[in-house]
Amino acid sequence: MVDIYLVGVGGQGIITASRIVGDAAILAGKNVLLSETHGMAQRGGSVVCTARIGDVSSPIIPDGQADAILSFELLETLRALCKTSKKTVVVSSTERIVPLSVSTQKLRYPVPEEIESEVLKVAGSYALVDAPSLSRSAGVPMSSNVVMTGALAGTGITGIGREFYERALEMNVPKRIQENLAAFSLGFDAVLRK
Repeated sequence: MVDIYLVGVGGQGIITASRIVGDAAILAGKNVLLSETHGMAQRGGSVVCTARIGDVSSPIIPDGQADAILSFELLETLRALCKTSKKTVVVSSTERIVPLSVSTQKLRYPVPEEIESEVLKVAGSYALVDAPSLSRSAGVPMSSNVVMTGALAGTGITGIGREFYERALEMNVPKRIQENLAAFSLGFDAVLRK
């Protein structure tokens, strides 16, 4: 069984990314349960999706039980730490979307080094991926979510072959598929280099 906790902010394509993961699992012949929570997502709020691969009966990942955290926004990485343990692989995008609560109250957004320090206190490993830059270099600047899905695949934690992710990507993001496959590949390779 593999538990993946996907977090970010509304508009980042987290739900699409979770569907790619789910479809990749199905194509690989695995059972999967997905869930999504996106209450205030249209106002820049948090979005949480789970993907539980294997013999599971609930989409809820208990605290401290995630095998992987896939974070599409830096601050959301910190919010997801309750799901981690020393077995957890955390992959986070460098993207920063300052929440309204931080900007209106003139609070300080943590620097990447502070976030990394907090992550490594509770998680097994941490990889930071410049998803916005990689998606731009692939020619699809709005596909950071595809880069991050590639990064998840690159960790190897799901046990799902790259070819299944690529087929699932074609199913879920049929427009500009060659550019999106390039974005996926850049994310995959970025984690392999860490």
